[in-house]
Amino acid sequence: EAPFLVSSKGRYIWSEFPFDVEVKNGTIAITNAADDLMLKDGYGTLKNAYIAAAKAHFPGSGDTPPKNFFTKPQYNTWVELIYNQTQEGVLRYAHGIIDNGLPPGILMIDDGWNRYYGNLTFNPTKFPDPKGMCKELQQMGFEVMLWVCPFISPDSEEFRDLRDRGLLIKNSDGTVAVREWWNGFSGILDLTNPEAAQWFDEQLHFLMDEYGVVGFKFDAGDICYYQDDDDIYEKMSAHDACAVWAKLGFKYPYNELRATYKCGGMPLIQRLCDKAHKWNSVEILVPDVLTAGILGSAFLCPDMIGGGSFVDFLPNAPTLDCELFVRYAQTAALMPTMQYSAAPWRVLDKDSAAYCIAAGKLHDRFADYIYELAQQAAVTCEPIARYMEYVFPEQGLGDVNDQFMLGDKILVAPVTKKGATVRTVRLPKGSWKFCDGTLYTGGCTVDVPAPIDVLPWFELMPEEK
Repeated sequence: EAPFLVSSKGRYIWSEFPFDVEVKNGTIAITNAADDLMLKDGYGTLKNAYIAAAKAHFPGSGDTPPKNFFTKPQYNTWVELIYNQTQEGVLRYAHGIIDNGLPPGILMIDDGWNRYYGNLTFNPTKFPDPKGMCKELQQMGFEVMLWVCPFISPDSEEFRDLRDRGLLIKNSDGTVAVREWWNGFSGILDLTNPEAAQWFDEQLHFLMDEYGVVGFKFDAGDICYYQDDDDIYEKMSAHDACAVWAKLGFKYPYNELRATYKCGGMPLIQRLCDKAHKWNSVEILVPDVLTAGILGSAFLCPDMIGGGSFVDFLPNAPTLDCELFVRYAQTAALMPTMQYSAAPWRVLDKDSAAYCIAAGKLHDRFADYIYELAQQAAVTCEPIARYMEYVFPEQGLGDVNDQFMLGDKILVAPVTKKGATVRTVRLPKGSWKFCDGTLYTGGCTVDVPAPIDVLPWFELMPEEK
């Protein structure tokens, strides 16, 4: 999220503070804006306006997240194990990845590995030998990340200690805040307090030093869990408190965040909001990734393949749709990063599982190019997945948001409709080679074959001299 609008007409709007936007009858209305709201015009194109805005307000840091994020699929244990994260289950999942032909990569152990929120130690009942587990994963080629959040379980030793030291957020009346989130009620670390941030950092560094963990999935931290009138160490808005949580992740090269505010240009792996196992989720993947990219978050993860709603992947779940799962994997395959969670070999039939694994191998095929784009984005803050209009201005492509450019030369047109085996694609001017080798002359709309085992993509061919 960012207080930023940018137009294909070569102008942008920026504020340091949030504002409300309403689009009605072809008019954009902005309300509740701060006095610093600015309109900059005269840049000519979407790309030029965006680059000018990024340079002025959220320049690239120059740092790229670790290469493994981009060159290999990621894996997350959430859907397979849900809240019953165990040493046995994590290792079973990791071996399944290798046994089914996917390459090892970053492996995120999700919520449930620790005893309770705020106690950042492995649950000894579920993880009898966490050091041995991490060593085995590392020997298999995985890099291990752990799920963490800013919440502290009430009536715990950590809660009482942090409360007494004044390191938890207080309500406006001075009482310690205990707020509801998706896992119940918890206190919240006041990370505007350097002492609280230091306490949290010490817990994380212990995990890294003791077990060889490389980084963390920083979950939650949403604006809705903070209040503008909170009694905190450094007075700030709920939006800025969310940004403090996100910027904590900046200190750890291996990071993943979902909730951020004004963090454009930072080397943060930005995961899209959790998707349900529905066709609408597949349809909005491309628009969501494009929107996040044009807000300054280049290093995107399009959520877990098939969606992160675990109930849809339970044994004999009546809602599981193999075709949807395959098309989700294909849609994610040529995005900046892709992340498996539900194991295709467990939840799908043999052919569908093979197609999903093939999507991971396609990502691997483009690994060097994707990482090259990531390195460029670290400097320029340009999106990796780009609007058609961004790369090909003034060709009537401003309304295209169901296909995208990977950099400037690969056009990707995922299938997002159930039962579709043909894909209509709007080709910009130029010569384009389809993934099956067929050459097309651009500047027109074409229909290409898209059976269930095909992700339609094109390469822009060099102009003949």
